[in-house]
This record gives sequence, C-alpha cells and structure tokens, in this order.
Amino acid sequence: VGGGGGRSSGGVRGGALVGALGPRGWRRDRARRLYGVDARTEIYTPAAKRIYGYYTLPFLHDEGIRARVDLKSDRKAGVLRVQAAWLEPGCDAADVGPALLTQLRRAAEWQGLVDVDIAPRGNLASTLADLTRG
Repeated sequence: VGGGGGRSSGGVRGGALVGALGPRGWRRDRARRLYGVDARTEIYTPAAKRIYGYYTLPFLHDEGIRARVDLKSDRKAGVLRVQAAWLEPGCDAADVGPALLTQLRRAAEWQGLVDVDIAPRGNLASTLADLTRG
C-alpha cells in the first residue's frame, strides 16, 4: 500500500496513532517502503528546522499513513494539545479527520485527560477544530 491518498482495496479498516519511540522504534526505511512517507520524529531537530513539530506521530488509517499530529499532554489542564495536524498529500480531510479525532479522544482518555484542544497549525487543523465544535 502506498502512502498519500490511495484507498484500501478491501483490506484492514481502522486507525491508530503510531508511536515513534515504542518498543520496536519507528524504522524510517520501512515506513518509506510500506507507506511511501518519511516518518521521522523531529525531537532532535532544531526548532527552526522542524516541518511537522516536536513530537509528531503518524496516523495510520485504512492501511496507509494519512496524517501526522504533534501532540502534547497538558496534565495540569487535563487536555491533550494537538499543536499541529497535517494531512498527507492526496488524502481526504473529510475521511481522515473524524477517524483521527476518534483516536485523539482515545489517547486523551487513556492518559486521564478530559479534552482535546486543536491549535490552528497544519493543513488538517481547521477540519479537526470544526469536528470538535460540531
């Protein structure tokens, strides 16, 4: 399955935020081969050179990387902050947005947070913000 906008041909449906620093780590070469995207974390990239954000997680949806989100848990405020949300080229925000918001809400709940706040950064941010209001 390529990255970007291709739809699955009846394969696995669903979504997940993919943790770059999990037990197996995120292998960029494998992600590039499987999904056609360069999914590198920018934690060690100087702020001025970051493209997507400090702690960006790819969003796997219907067998492809469809978006990326830069997340921060604000435990004091009880909020999962989406500091940036980026749709991969060729993907449909109307399809990806609701699925991603579901996963963001699950991630917030798992961390004991009560809300998800969307900052106005990235080409998917306004779609997510609209979904949280509507």
